[in-house]
Amino acid sequence: MGPHLRRRRQGVPGRRVAAGHRGPAHTRLPQRLPPLRHPRGLQSPAPRRGQGGVGMSVSRPQRQVTAPVQRLSIAFAVSGAARYVGGLDMGRAWVRALRRLGLPLAYSFGFSPHPRVSLAAPLPVGFAAERELVEVYLDARVEPADVAGRLPAQLPAGLGVRGVEELPLNAPPLASRIQAADYVVQFLDPPPADLAERVARLLEAQTLPFARVRPGREVRFDLRPRILAARVEERAGKAALTLRLQHGPRGAARPEDVLAALGLEPAAARVTRVALVLA
Repeated sequence: MGPHLRRRRQGVPGRRVAAGHRGPAHTRLPQRLPPLRHPRGLQSPAPRRGQGGVGMSVSRPQRQVTAPVQRLSIAFAVSGAARYVGGLDMGRAWVRALRRLGLPLAYSFGFSPHPRVSLAAPLPVGFAAERELVEVYLDARVEPADVAGRLPAQLPAGLGVRGVEELPLNAPPLASRIQAADYVVQFLDPPPADLAERVARLLEAQTLPFARVRPGREVRFDLRPRILAARVEERAGKAALTLRLQHGPRGAARPEDVLAALGLEPAAARVTRVALVLA
């Protein structure tokens, strides 16, 4: 700080400066700017209680949440363009359809409750399915047969109802009961003539070291224990591969894993998940 600036702050008059002389850069005083004002009509209103602000809590309308009184399991098929719908969007489609039907959906507890509607096992994108499962919790009892009759009209194209049944409320979630899944693999081009021999050699193997490549890492495991059954069948005059593969917390196998182990190109096949095997 210059001596003349120190004298000015202390009330001591400094030397006179000629008009127009601004002095060195370090002696200039910052120009005081007028306070900013909002244009008339654009002033921000003060936050009210419950609408945020410092020291204020945000309140949301709370939904009345009660314990569910009924639990349904809905079996459904997936075909056509619905094969390319991901798991999250599939769940949202089911919530919208059940709301349009007017079912009294039960909601979860917490600050952000959501409908208790969940898929037992999300279907991989591109797969068709014959009997997938979705479980629904309700706040009031309904007739399962009535739901099965009225629900198809509310579903988007590619989803079809196969059945509706009631489950005990205290039973384990469907997702925890899945032990295996059945698949049918149909080939877009004629499969190799020795497909049956390849399958037989695969089943005779004691171990099948396999590496599954994921983004940023590679997962290695023994594929053989996860293949529970495999055989070649004829469907609609063409050879098809039927599989029962392990599914669950102990590890899961995928149809594309088996095709790769057989020396086949997974992209040249169409896969249908026929059923989920429950414990």
